[in-house]
Amino acid sequence: MSSGQRTTAWVVAKQLPATTDSGGRQRTRAVIDAYAAVFDEVHVVGFGAWPQRDTQLPAHVRVHEVASPAPRPGAVLRGSVFAGKWFSPQIQRMLSVGVRAGDVVHVDFPQMAVNVPADVQVDVLDLHNIESDLLERRLRSEHPRLRPALALEVARFRRFEFAQARRARRVTACSRRDQEVLAAAGVDSTFVPNGVLTGASADPVPLRGEGRVLFVGAMDYGPNKASLRWFLDEVWPLVLRRVPDARFDVVGRGLAASHPRPAGEPAGVEFHSDVAAVDPFYDAADICVVPLLSGGGTKIKLVEALSRGRAVVSTSLGLEGLEEHAAAVRTADGAEPFADALVDLLQNPAQVRALAAAGAEVGRGFSWESAMTPLRDLLFTIRS
Repeated sequence: MSSGQRTTAWVVAKQLPATTDSGGRQRTRAVIDAYAAVFDEVHVVGFGAWPQRDTQLPAHVRVHEVASPAPRPGAVLRGSVFAGKWFSPQIQRMLSVGVRAGDVVHVDFPQMAVNVPADVQVDVLDLHNIESDLLERRLRSEHPRLRPALALEVARFRRFEFAQARRARRVTACSRRDQEVLAAAGVDSTFVPNGVLTGASADPVPLRGEGRVLFVGAMDYGPNKASLRWFLDEVWPLVLRRVPDARFDVVGRGLAASHPRPAGEPAGVEFHSDVAAVDPFYDAADICVVPLLSGGGTKIKLVEALSRGRAVVSTSLGLEGLEEHAAAVRTADGAEPFADALVDLLQNPAQVRALAAAGAEVGRGFSWESAMTPLRDLLFTIRS
């Protein structure tokens, strides 16, 4: 397209980022802001409502709200259950009619590619994660009788996901590991890392020294719920045996509706569902835990904890994509090593302060604006 031509982009999002209470929504909002900075007109299409969009977005960004997916058998056959369940005839018609020659189309999450008509070019596919890898890891925790059928669906989805990656002109990945997996499959990608909200990367609130432990994560994301359940069942009892007065705050969207411990709250634990802001909980915490057992990509919850100047205990998987910052994180795998690491910090405030300071230093390098620089550069190239 010529430099004097008015430019238009379409961002096809899985969920409209009306809130920023999850890493996926934060990344989607950052992507929208990147497109708004480069293109004259931006159309955002996605599921859900965004009541405050007119006050949060510039005038040249138009949001098209779609109530919910409406899966069709053909979409499931084409893309597997995991992709087909996100099919929407409304989105497909919108793109078929609205996208003109020269428009740039961005697909956020590979599942949403099921809505893009065959004759519409996908210019950028943002994977967020390699979703089929994430699903394969989740299979390990499923009931043995369900695994064969689910494994077939995961394999079908993987074929769909990589077919969409090859279909797109550009692919963006949020972790170096994902880039390696894509490269092994013959797919080039641009590294666009995750970041944190600007407010979280300011000077951290000083530690209170009360030894409070914090977990932040949405319960509608399977890996979060599974990892929290593991921590509460396997790790926390070991911690309480050695530190009986330890306190643990769990903060997450959907806790009330999808509780990891239906039988009740364990000793020393408080659950906080759908809070207005996570800031007070980070301010009160000295140590954050990232006990992830599955999931892919760079873990925004870990980046956020570092940026807020909190000591972090994480599994190796939780550190994935941020391995170069391992010195600022206490890493442990397995219930006993994880409990040992957490108890060691609870009993050694000086180590907590040192680890928190190292994390804060690392965190100063993260922000969504800087994280999206490679995407903006890519978009300027596409636009020109």
